Amino acid sequence: MSTITVLFGTESGNAQELATRTGKALEKAGFTARVVDMLDFDDKKLPDLDLVLIITSTYGNGDPPSNAEALHSFLMKRCPPLPRLRFSICGLGDTTYERFANCGKEFDKRLGELGATRIVPRKDCDVDYEEPWQEWQDQVIATLKSLGGATAAAQAAAPAVQPAARATGGTPAATTASDPPLSQVVFDPGTRRNPLPAKLVERRLLTAPGSSKETLHVALETALKFELGDSIGLWVSTDPESAREVAAAAGLEPQADVSVNVNGEPMRFADALVWRLDLQHVDPRLLERLHGALPPSMRQAMAKESHVVDVLLDKPAKWSPQELVDCLRPIQPRPYSVASSPLAHPGQVHLTVGVVRYDLRGKRRAGVASSLLADRLPIGAALPAFTHVAPAFRLAAADVPIVMIGPGTGIAPFRSFLQQRKATNAKGPSWLFFGERQRATDFLYESELVALQKGGTLTKLDLAFSRDQAEKVYVQHRMREQARELYAWIDKGAVLYVCGDAHRMAPDVHSTLVDILAQHGGTTPQVALDRLHEMEKAGRYQRDVY
Repeated sequence: MSTITVLFGTESGNAQELATRTGKALEKAGFTARVVDMLDFDDKKLPDLDLVLIITSTYGNGDPPSNAEALHSFLMKRCPPLPRLRFSICGLGDTTYERFANCGKEFDKRLGELGATRIVPRKDCDVDYEEPWQEWQDQVIATLKSLGGATAAAQAAAPAVQPAARATGGTPAATTASDPPLSQVVFDPGTRRNPLPAKLVERRLLTAPGSSKETLHVALETALKFELGDSIGLWVSTDPESAREVAAAAGLEPQADVSVNVNGEPMRFADALVWRLDLQHVDPRLLERLHGALPPSMRQAMAKESHVVDVLLDKPAKWSPQELVDCLRPIQPRPYSVASSPLAHPGQVHLTVGVVRYDLRGKRRAGVASSLLADRLPIGAALPAFTHVAPAFRLAAADVPIVMIGPGTGIAPFRSFLQQRKATNAKGPSWLFFGERQRATDFLYESELVALQKGGTLTKLDLAFSRDQAEKVYVQHRMREQARELYAWIDKGAVLYVCGDAHRMAPDVHSTLVDILAQHGGTTPQVALDRLHEMEKAGRYQRDVY
């Protein structure tokens, strides 16, 4: 049996980690495998392959993660038939999203349409992905063995699978001798592997004193090209103090050299902790190294309640710097919705950033990216940035009515939509539902929105400040209050947009829309739900939820 290619599409690193572990399991079972980041994969070689396993996450509104966009586009638009290819898909997702594990489903469907053969049915994994992924992997290996691919000789001769990407920008995963070295691969500027500098030129607090939140307006000067609805991915660094805590907890010398990518390029251990490694999210390999095999539920609970430093302090052990590096996740880019129109702010991109601060184990902690933007990045300094394309979240034509539902930082893309419509003198009506905790302290972009409404760009503005009265009021309550008119807008062809929290707000808004369509359309909830799904397929119901 020829080499098995394990491709991964990832945004947070989970699919990358599972792909690496799958490659190692294949090698242990006697197969030859290579683990490849989709961004490094030469799609023109796909028709020549015999066996491909795909492990991929889904981003935003069912879109492929940024490193999977090119391969996804090739499959959907330009790929020739694949009659010789055998494959299987493991998709990671979150069932709170409407298009659960959609990227894996699209890869699976399209490969089947192109004539490829499934060796094992697709596995869709929820956020607790360990057990279903393990079941999928076991089934894949059993099927491959039944095909007669693994031999004792192959097992003895099989090279070890190299770990997947570990460098900022994502260094490629294991390659074969026939693959070009990374130095010869040219990536388009402004993409994940070839980011462009984004210089901080403005940072101001949007929330007022007394607010229980801390929300920033951030302006970056950059040559990045983007469309409204896209996100900007920022490659960020860890607080050096956190890095010092980790090194001290492990009893390690910060000046030692370590290798943090498959090219074997050395760098200082202290620099790796700051620039290359995730010190917040605990990798299963770290827990396994310290505690041995653990039940998935226990492992997940320990990871959720700890940062890396906490795990190291809980159970002291003897480490070498390289051993610890090999048990840590690579740091991942942070995506933020574009909050400005290039027509209104040429050469810039604006972001709306909720600063994350919290207590964990009696210590004050902060989000890596948001605290960097809020506290540690000086004005004039730059971060590597790239455009994360979101083709399923796009501003409608200038004459089309739009309804935007975006509480909290979900206001970001709608600020860009309204700026664009003002700059182009668009005639289509627009309606915004915005919500936060208190009007006096949390009305993000208040003066801008009021001016847009007075100028006619924003036709209607409905506000929901949850803590300004005894009973909490959210955007879905305002939607129900305006149900008759909202239904009329929908009936006249309005495009609906939702941006913000996927776990509570988006499902509540979704069920509210179903109720409104059923009540005012005189139909059953199922018929209303079907209508909403048809609207989604037609691009009239678009969501960017996280």
